[in-house]
Amino acid sequence: MINPLFNPLLLVSSVLLCHVTLIPSVAAQKKGNVTQEHDPKAFLASLPNVLEKARADGGVKGMSVAVIHKGELVFAQGFGKRNRNDPFTKETVTHIASVSKAFTATAVGELVADGKVDWNETPVSHYLPEFQLKDPALTAQLTFADLLSHRTPVPTIDSAWYRNSKPVRELIKQLRHLDLPTTKMTPFVNYNNILYAVAGEAAANVAGMSYPELIKSKIFKPLGLKSAGLSQPEMAKQSNYALPYDAASFDDAKKGIYEEGFIDPIPMPDAPAGDIFMNAMDLAQWGRVILKEGELNGKQVLNKKSIQETLKSQSIVDDEERRQGFAPTVGYGFGWLLDSYKGHTCFRHDGSNPGYQSILAFFPYDDLVIALLTNVDNTDLPNSLPYYIADGMLGLPKSIDWLSVTVEKTKELYAKGGDDLPDRIANKPPSHKLVEYAGEYNHPIYGTIVITLQKDGKALHMKLRTLEIQLEHYHYESFKGPVHEFGLKGNVFLTFVTGAKGDVGVVEALLPEESDPLTFEKEEEEEEEE
Repeated sequence: MINPLFNPLLLVSSVLLCHVTLIPSVAAQKKGNVTQEHDPKAFLASLPNVLEKARADGGVKGMSVAVIHKGELVFAQGFGKRNRNDPFTKETVTHIASVSKAFTATAVGELVADGKVDWNETPVSHYLPEFQLKDPALTAQLTFADLLSHRTPVPTIDSAWYRNSKPVRELIKQLRHLDLPTTKMTPFVNYNNILYAVAGEAAANVAGMSYPELIKSKIFKPLGLKSAGLSQPEMAKQSNYALPYDAASFDDAKKGIYEEGFIDPIPMPDAPAGDIFMNAMDLAQWGRVILKEGELNGKQVLNKKSIQETLKSQSIVDDEERRQGFAPTVGYGFGWLLDSYKGHTCFRHDGSNPGYQSILAFFPYDDLVIALLTNVDNTDLPNSLPYYIADGMLGLPKSIDWLSVTVEKTKELYAKGGDDLPDRIANKPPSHKLVEYAGEYNHPIYGTIVITLQKDGKALHMKLRTLEIQLEHYHYESFKGPVHEFGLKGNVFLTFVTGAKGDVGVVEALLPEESDPLTFEKEEEEEEEE
């Protein structure tokens, strides 16, 4: 059968031709047609050695893989180290990052089934009045479906919430100050973690409980996901959890030279977008329940109609490089990417947080689920391993050497980066004394930058939330400072602006992970009364 999740309105003649070529493959998948050398048992027997080699060749500190086929856990094993000394086992828990999004969408679906909310009629601001944007008309338009499918024009502001300890609803209130490049809705994915946080908080508000309580009561408990929880501080209470790691280069990663990260004591304010942890076996079990449309051991534990809605294409991914054997376009449902691989329907979502990467993929018509967890975030393995395993388990023609591809792609990940700073102009000193740049500079969303003069009077110091940086003069009114925080590398680049009265009034700040400078206005000092 042709994949029913494709929207026929999107099909043009070239895509129709692609689907004609896919029909025999899909028919073959139903008939069980496989290649002559297909032997799932032999493939599974070879998998431990293959995966250990893939881990070592790809510079991965530690990882675990779980595979469920036709309802049976046919493979579950850990590789490498979860910390400096202990092995990464199949029971090791890690952050699953953005794979969390499907949990949030499913929890909303349970509230839809209960008649407490709806997908696409009532604005989210009705359920969470704190959510207001600059444009009231856009605020009144955005529904759960819009937020969960990433089809809004709202720009992402991840760095504004990074290591931010403010209450999440206070952060949501600040969104009314966010400049909108457009108010036009789009059929294409405009990925936004912050709006997933809004959706999760709105759902929790309707349910009369916190977001963690909502996820635990609606999903973790009914599905028996005993290793699952939320936040890194909670994860660190487990007896078998993985620390996060990073490497300065691919060569260092191959040699096992890593920078060890830390368990962040500040819970993610955008938890609904990516703050869940669990082990690979529970992650695969979750995937199997979704594959079975909410059924577990013959019992309907999640609402079938709501699960089906999360697996429908709601928006289009327009920036993903398509490769041979995949569908011509990728859809996005509610927390799931919708694709096909060699004629076999595939749902997936990957996740990346500092020091962690993960992926969950399942092939519904083949009853195959694949889960991968790692404790590094510079690896392409999540983009390759599910298809290597699908080839082996389903007997698909091996047109791509996936494990060689992932090594080359990982090298490219390490090669990316570098500073996008303007060319430095020598011998151009600042126009003010250093002390005149000192003060507090405020942004309604990103918070307060505090600039102070070092005790020796020779340099400036910057503080933004937990980020503290010593600045060096670059040229004219610009200063830069290196960022060495785990998971956040690069430079801050500050350019101070002199006002009409001749004093410093503004700083334009280019922060790591931001593409454009942000304007922070200097807080006026109160004049002392005589």
